Amino acid sequence: MFRREPLEERIARRQAELGPRPRGGGQFDHPTAKYLFVGLLVVTVAAHVIGGVLFAVMG
Repeated sequence: MFRREPLEERIARRQAELGPRPRGGGQFDHPTAKYLFVGLLVVTVAAHVIGGVLFAVMG
């Protein structure tokens, strides 16, 4: 009575209806997300480098 098709078949059908994804998106579909990720990555690396230099200078 409440028989549904398996999850894999529903996903395959839904993706077939959507068609192919446009190229160029990569992991980040939204440009702001990419800029935020790269910015936070740069800040994190810079903070680690500055902290390492300070610890090395202070002894």
